[in-house]
Amino acid sequence: NKLPQPDVSAAIVPPVHPPVTPQRPTPERTEEEDNDYDSDDATTLGSLEFSLLYEQDNHTLHCCIIKAKGLKPMDSNGLADPYVKLHLLPGASKSNKLRTKTLKNTLNPVWNETLVYHGITDDEMSRKTLRLSVSDEDTFGHNEFIGETRVALKKLKFDQKRNFNVCLERVIPVKKAVGGSSRGMALYEDDVRFHLGEDSKERGRILMSLTYNSQQSRLIVGVVRCAHLAPMDSNGYSDPFVKVYV
Repeated sequence: NKLPQPDVSAAIVPPVHPPVTPQRPTPERTEEEDNDYDSDDATTLGSLEFSLLYEQDNHTLHCCIIKAKGLKPMDSNGLADPYVKLHLLPGASKSNKLRTKTLKNTLNPVWNETLVYHGITDDEMSRKTLRLSVSDEDTFGHNEFIGETRVALKKLKFDQKRNFNVCLERVIPVKKAVGGSSRGMALYEDDVRFHLGEDSKERGRILMSLTYNSQQSRLIVGVVRCAHLAPMDSNGYSDPFVKVYV
């Protein structure tokens, strides 16, 4: 006699769920992490470390330029002669500009130099921006721009020093395009007003076009003309040319 076979169809195996690992909350970023950011230019332009302190009682803004690291080589010897220039925006007067000393033959300069703006009001702190630009000094030619960063002074707390360690940028981010075509030339309203703004009285303006050909994967840069350029020669004129960086 054959023994009856068990009915396996009636056996139900409960599904096995993997153990659930509780998710940890994402830690909030500290102020130092917010000031220490990365960019596409970080590996080529370098970084700048500095601190800012606004003393409300005596209306002074203390800008301590500490050091730069990994600057882009600008000279034939693979080094640079860097200095830092400060500029309060908007504003084109010489009193808005300060600069450090120049350090020779280095890509990792250490200044530890404090530059002070006097007579800064609380209202100016709420609406002005500090531009910090790093350039290479050339004894026999024109100084060459390396990179810059900008700080809205309204981010500072009165009588509290704030440290920054940021990557230098070459291009100011574009905010809003107006007019023109997305495939051709366009004027950038916020960028023109903020980046050129008061500086246009000193450096001039440039009219250019950008066209991207998706079929050929080509970016066509058209340099149309310049106007109101700053005179660079002793005769009151200049011999200008345009460099384009990607």
